[in-house]
Amino acid sequence: MNRFRDRAGAVVVPRPTKVVIVAMLVAVLALAGCGSTGGDTGAGRSTQQTQALPDLTDCPGSTGQPAAGEQGLPELSLPCLDGGGGMLTIGEAPGVPLVLNLWATWCTSCRDELPLFSQLYTSSDRGQLLVAGVVTRDGAGLAAEFVMDLDIAFPSGLDENGDLYLDQGMRGLPGTFFVRADGSVAHAELAPITSYDDLLMLVREHLGVNL
Repeated sequence: MNRFRDRAGAVVVPRPTKVVIVAMLVAVLALAGCGSTGGDTGAGRSTQQTQALPDLTDCPGSTGQPAAGEQGLPELSLPCLDGGGGMLTIGEAPGVPLVLNLWATWCTSCRDELPLFSQLYTSSDRGQLLVAGVVTRDGAGLAAEFVMDLDIAFPSGLDENGDLYLDQGMRGLPGTFFVRADGSVAHAELAPITSYDDLLMLVREHLGVNL
């Protein structure tokens, strides 16, 4: 800013013009917009997106039975990734063994792994084994497109904030939990499963289910 001295020798700073003031206000508002936390985080979209979802696979109903022991998953009710609504309840006793896979559209390994779980779902009876997924830190619309593109048969719940992921201290996806009928966790496979035979072996070894 230019300065000059008056006749008495004092330093005088000229007042900013209206143009300068307006420019400063515009800059402040622009900076406020860049630092805003009101961006698209997925929060607030869930209800609208779920209503607009296609008709996918219904999530299994809640048993209402508490899990046994201390080695269980947290109690969570997640919106089902299905146009019909409903919830996926975890952290309870499912009544039959459960294979729970955490996945997301941004997970490159999940694209190869998800069809294996879809095959497991279609090859087993619901009274014998449950298979479900948890869409983790992802949006409903993207996840639904992913399911249709890969022709995934098993149901999934939507965990946009990654509550289960954070509770289990996970550092990446995919991850699969093998849950006993009483709700206790028999095994956590925190690495990609690369073949259907490997998946069948894990189900047999940790849940005692032969397919």
